[in-house]
Amino acid sequence: MCNRFRSIEEWSQIPRDLYSGPRLNFEFNPNVAPTETVPALIAGDGVAIARFGINRPLPGGKPRPPLLNARTDGLRKGQFRTRMRKQRCVIPAMGFYEWREEGGKQPYYFARKDGKPLMLAGIWEEAEYKGDRRIAFAILTEEPNGLVAPYHDRMPLALADDKVALWLDLKQEAPLEQKLLLDLGEFAVRPMGRAMNNVREKNLAAFDPEAKAA
Repeated sequence: MCNRFRSIEEWSQIPRDLYSGPRLNFEFNPNVAPTETVPALIAGDGVAIARFGINRPLPGGKPRPPLLNARTDGLRKGQFRTRMRKQRCVIPAMGFYEWREEGGKQPYYFARKDGKPLMLAGIWEEAEYKGDRRIAFAILTEEPNGLVAPYHDRMPLALADDKVALWLDLKQEAPLEQKLLLDLGEFAVRPMGRAMNNVREKNLAAFDPEAKAA
C-alpha cells in the first residue's frame, strides 16, 4: 500500500526534460494524505496539480472510498486496461511512509539514499470531489523489495531513473514487461515520530526533526 507520502519541495527537483509547460504553484506537503493535491507528470500532457485518490461513486451517486493504489498485476484487466494504455502518470515524491506495530502504529520513512525524489508510477483520470473536478491519480503497487517487506506486503512502484521517460511515453504499450523498479540498494529507511500518524500534521519538524525543511 501507499496511502501517505512526502511531496517534492520544488519543481527544480524534477529533470526539466521530463515535462514541458508552466511550473504550477504548490506547497510542500511532508504528510500527503488521500484527497490532497500534489504535482504530477501526466504522460503526453505535461504537468498538473492532481488529487491523490480517484473518486469512484457507486450507482446512484453514493460515495465510496477513493482508489488510492492499483496493483501492477491487475493493470491488464477491465477498467485498468485503458488507463494503463492512455492514462499513465508519475508522482514525484521525496519518500513514502509505511507502518509497523510496535506498541502502537510506528511510522517509517522510505526514501532514496542520494536525496533525490522517487518517481512513483501511477494512473489517472478526471474525477470530481466535493465540487472540484480535476485530474486524480492512484499509485501503482507491487511486491515489496527486501527493505520494505518487513513493513508491508506491497510497495509503490518507484521507477528507476532510466525508466521514467519510458513510463511517460504512451507509444510504449506494455512497459510493465520491463524491470521498472528502482534498485534495492538505492533505498533507505528510518523511523518517524508518531505525530505524523495524524493526517493533519504538516509540520515536518514535529515528526522528522532530522530532515531539512523546505
